[in-house]
Amino acid sequence: MKKSICVFGGSVSGKNIENEKAAKIIGKIIAENNLNIIFGGGENGIMGAVALSGIQNGAKTTGIIPNFLLKKDLLSPTHSKIFNTKLIKTKTMHQRKKLMYNKSDGFLVLPGGIGTLDECFEVLTWCQLSQIKNKNVGIINFNGYWNPLINLINHIIEEEYMGPNNLKYFEEIKDIKTLKIFLKNI
Repeated sequence: MKKSICVFGGSVSGKNIENEKAAKIIGKIIAENNLNIIFGGGENGIMGAVALSGIQNGAKTTGIIPNFLLKKDLLSPTHSKIFNTKLIKTKTMHQRKKLMYNKSDGFLVLPGGIGTLDECFEVLTWCQLSQIKNKNVGIINFNGYWNPLINLINHIIEEEYMGPNNLKYFEEIKDIKTLKIFLKNI
């Protein structure tokens, strides 16, 4: 059975156009590594760029979206299959995230906002608490977007609110070569 990678990222593209360009490259590389994509279902921004590129390069995508976000995050009220090979609708964000985590064999965190941070920290917390096991988490940091996050995690460790062993739950991915190695280990 083909494995799937869950991608977290912004529902908007942000001001640095390099992040959306990177998202398109990441979608292509995911497809080239024979992986499918699980994501939040949004057809805009970073999420949409990864999904569209993934589909264009042979991956299948499963968008998982709560009903209240349908009008905001889908370009059309009908399921066009341009971004979502399969679209699963949930009642709540909690249901959405649990399905995303259960259906995925690994995770990638791309640039995004507070929702992306929420998903990133929840997955890392679940890893720490052994609720998610043997699933790699990669934080895409091609353009230094997540430098403040990496610094914050190191600060939390320095202040002894978290042990250094927590660093084993994720990998900072700074370039395409590292991404390809990460994906081969999913």
